Amino acid sequence: MVSSDRCQTTSSSAVNDSLMGKIRLRRTALPLLVILLALAGLLLAKKVWWPWQEVVMTAAISLSTDEEAPVVLYQAEEVYGKWKDVRPSVTAEIDLEKWAGKLVRVDIEGTVKKQSASGKPCGVVGCSVKLTDGAGARSIEFAGWQNDGSPPFHLGTIGSPAFVIPGEADSSLVYSENGLLWNVFSVPEKASLQFTFSPILARELDRNPTPSIPSAGLRRLPTKKPANPDNKRPPDVFIYLIDALRADHLGCYGYFRPTSPAIDAFASKATLFEEAFTTTTWTRPSVSTLLTGIYHPAHRVVREEGEASKMGEWPTLLTEALHDTGYKTFAVISMGHVTEEFGLAQGIDTMVYENGGTPDWSNPQVDTILAKQDPEQPVYMFVHTLEPHSPYDPKRETRRRFDRGFQGSCDGSADAFRALGQRHPNLSTEDVEHLIDLYDAEISDNDAGFADFLSILRRYGRYDNALIIVIADHGEAFMEHDTIEHGFTLNREEMRIPLIIRFPDRQLAGLRVKARASMIDIFPTVMAQVGINPRLDYPLPGIDLAGLVGKALPRPSRRVYAGVSPLEENELDLITVIDEDGYKRVINMSPKEVAQATEKSVGLWDTKTDLKEQVDLIESLPVRAAYDEQLLAHWLTTQTYWYIGASAEEMPAVKMTDELREQLKALGYLD
Repeated sequence: MVSSDRCQTTSSSAVNDSLMGKIRLRRTALPLLVILLALAGLLLAKKVWWPWQEVVMTAAISLSTDEEAPVVLYQAEEVYGKWKDVRPSVTAEIDLEKWAGKLVRVDIEGTVKKQSASGKPCGVVGCSVKLTDGAGARSIEFAGWQNDGSPPFHLGTIGSPAFVIPGEADSSLVYSENGLLWNVFSVPEKASLQFTFSPILARELDRNPTPSIPSAGLRRLPTKKPANPDNKRPPDVFIYLIDALRADHLGCYGYFRPTSPAIDAFASKATLFEEAFTTTTWTRPSVSTLLTGIYHPAHRVVREEGEASKMGEWPTLLTEALHDTGYKTFAVISMGHVTEEFGLAQGIDTMVYENGGTPDWSNPQVDTILAKQDPEQPVYMFVHTLEPHSPYDPKRETRRRFDRGFQGSCDGSADAFRALGQRHPNLSTEDVEHLIDLYDAEISDNDAGFADFLSILRRYGRYDNALIIVIADHGEAFMEHDTIEHGFTLNREEMRIPLIIRFPDRQLAGLRVKARASMIDIFPTVMAQVGINPRLDYPLPGIDLAGLVGKALPRPSRRVYAGVSPLEENELDLITVIDEDGYKRVINMSPKEVAQATEKSVGLWDTKTDLKEQVDLIESLPVRAAYDEQLLAHWLTTQTYWYIGASAEEMPAVKMTDELREQLKALGYLD
């Protein structure tokens, strides 16, 4: 039996032990708690972070001109916590008064790396830029340096604009291949730049805003009939395309030889555009641009065979727009690249085709077609004549008339051209002059045919109330940049084309327009003249050329773009812009492993003082060259966005017959 006193003693001892344990626990926990609170305070005060929880953002801004080397205007480094909800931003203010009126290049370098021994990148730098001048402020937004790749249509890289919005292509900086951002612009008066930088972690990049791509479905047909306030029949439309005709071999463009009396006489009573350019220097993509009004990176007709060789159904062709508003539509074709097999007969009521057909063949076709039409029925007709495209085989009498006695080693045949090759052919000056004689003779043959074509229009009452457009798809080279024929450079001899327009009822007759015109302008010009307003799910980059006549432009001229895209995979890929100040930049986008462009055909030229494009200014004007590269990067990306937004189909593959394949081979295409 245990006494009550013993029980009470035991119970008191247990209570005392429990109290002592709690006291010891509190004594131990207190320092830990104090330490944790101190650490939390330090963390909240942004003073101390564990190395694996810290990242470092750096930013630097430099500026250069063609007269001065790059100077660093700003540098900063910011350490911040990787998991912070609110991150610091860094702001830089830069006064540009010193550079007012100059073309400047601004380069921005930024990194986000771990604050550790490895220093590995763990994100990108978000950036916004505000340019302020006397007219107000303009903001440019970015979400990092991460290059999303060059436009997939091109094989090489030039850089990629940061979130370009179509229609505002000049408003963003450009990614370079080494991850930098840069921008070139002309500094206005009283200007300043404000940069704001903030870090964006790699895990957040998928939440960044994406480029604005227009939502667009398949083409929509025109909804408006031709404007006809006086109850007058809508004008007829005739496009007379002369293949491979360079402008400077016509008398009306200043040529010294009598190659083109009929075209010259026509031009004297029409409107002549002195500086007109194609958008690419071989036939199929060029004609595709003429018929759609969009550049080849958008319509994607660029290759000889397979994908990207046939026009898709999504763009509205000129022929479709006219056909759907009551026109009878016809095509008389002498070139195999412009046939039904390549999707270029959409909207055509009747197409007749004869490979290599001369005007002696095409004019009777025109006569037969027009003879069957009701005089009150408006017609559209596209006549594609082959001469003076190689092979050069003028009529015997014309050959004698233009033969200056040069003994050339090349007879102008397709086999002879194929044996020479088109880049760096082994030709003497006498060889070249002999080829020019043959070429000029073919121009003369076509000119005689053009005179007959106009007489047919007059005979059927289709001349006075007609829109008549004389144009070429591209020019022709004679060793100016170490090439012959066409399709291998973007130099003046291949890009500059004749463009002569007779507007209905002799409007704007006898005028010469100095402002630049482009192949993309044909579609909107025809639409404006006949009063059709197609509903399109993509923008037309061209203009109504009638609006250029007599206008005093604020700058020397508008920009024009062009490209030579690879006929096959891994072939030559060139792009160019002639900017508003007359500088022309040609960039080689070709992969290193393919045959490269000739040295003379890639560079920067001042077309105001160097029409023949012989003095390369890349070394002396690097900022100007970068400015034009920036324009090209924006152009390519914008065209790609419009293609992605507007096309709801895969590129169709062409199926050529054996006969068509042999015909194109005879013209120097296909091996």
